[in-house]
Amino acid sequence: MREILLDLPGRPDSYRILVAPGLRRRLPELLAPLNPSRPLFLISDERVARLHGAAVKGDLEEAGYNSLLLTTPVGERAKTWGVVQRLARELLARGAHRRSLLLALGGGVVGDAAGFLASIFMRGIPFVQIPTTVLAMVDAAIGGKTAINLPEGKNLLGTFHQPRLVAIDPEFLETLPPAQRRNGLAEVLKAGFIRDPDLLARLDAARGRLFEDFEELADIIYRTAAIKARVVAADEREGGLRRILNFGHTLGHALEQASRYRLPHGPAVAWGMAAALYLSERLCGLPHEEARRGRSLLRSFGLLRRPPALDPRAVLAALPMDKKREAGGLVFILLRRLGEPVIHEGAPLGLIEEALINALSGER
Repeated sequence: MREILLDLPGRPDSYRILVAPGLRRRLPELLAPLNPSRPLFLISDERVARLHGAAVKGDLEEAGYNSLLLTTPVGERAKTWGVVQRLARELLARGAHRRSLLLALGGGVVGDAAGFLASIFMRGIPFVQIPTTVLAMVDAAIGGKTAINLPEGKNLLGTFHQPRLVAIDPEFLETLPPAQRRNGLAEVLKAGFIRDPDLLARLDAARGRLFEDFEELADIIYRTAAIKARVVAADEREGGLRRILNFGHTLGHALEQASRYRLPHGPAVAWGMAAALYLSERLCGLPHEEARRGRSLLRSFGLLRRPPALDPRAVLAALPMDKKREAGGLVFILLRRLGEPVIHEGAPLGLIEEALINALSGER
């Protein structure tokens, strides 16, 4: 079993991130040190609940835990105030209290919504992340950022609320559709772009067999999660360094919003990274060969397959609502070299539009 300790300086709530095939069957023993009260509350979306809810619930109950399963809609529809309020009322009706433990079983959307609920229910209760998608395993489940959406934009209502444990079992990915596996790799590539070019080379070498070799997959997930954990430990609340994790996300979130969330997060971030590579060449001196290599990797993993049929002006119109906007203008995370991120403020709007058009046109 691979283990990462996310140690928050000066804080008592450091926690373990565990990665191992088959880890879901060890949940009862992993939860024991947290001294959870009864019952446990599992929160999952309707699809994941059908696939894994009964098995996880059964393992917990066999070990003596009484557990209750609450469900959300599938996809971004779960990240609304109405869903969170409904879940909160269900918790109250089923006897939840300040020592109750929530288990977020699902992808990044479930983790965001359940984490947000845990952060505000009775002024905050503990929760555990049990991610079931690549995206959640390497990114969304780690770091304590929780959020729901508003009609004006994604993740505009949110809190920082760290989980007590993150239990990552790559075997969950067996039931994940190929498109969702591929989409989650956008965040793995992002980690390589901002911190670990060797990870990019390893991903490229393992491309054809990545989801057939759970030990290799577990190690790549571990390396990616460790990058996220180190950045979060240095900057929990995104005051500086943590912003580098937003590489590709400023335009990515605008693409999601402009598509009314029909464009999945992974491809949206991939197109955002392609545009950020273009901006990096022009604003930060990223060598053309490195930018071309980055775009080639995004294409080779199938993340730039079909450009979204969106008017670039609609995407640009979504940018001012992005929560990363600051008083001086839009903040972009760009690259000086692969593995060397730069926080760049005030990119010209005309150049942003040019980068977006270039990315969506498939220019090399």
